[in-house]
Amino acid sequence: MDTKKLIKTAIKVAKIAPLVTATVGVFSLALSKYEEKQGNYSREFPEIEDEIKLVIDEVRNNGK
Repeated sequence: MDTKKLIKTAIKVAKIAPLVTATVGVFSLALSKYEEKQGNYSREFPEIEDEIKLVIDEVRNNGK
């Protein structure tokens, strides 16, 4: 009995796992886009975040 329950549970998990992974990926992408709109580039470009912020500030200041 325990083996059958274990197999059924494993099959359920195997069916649900791709959906959960896709959902997490969509939320991660949405969060990344939201942070970019806020001016936070550390998620996508952690190694050059400071340089990006400096360039953005320069462009904003030159336009005014």
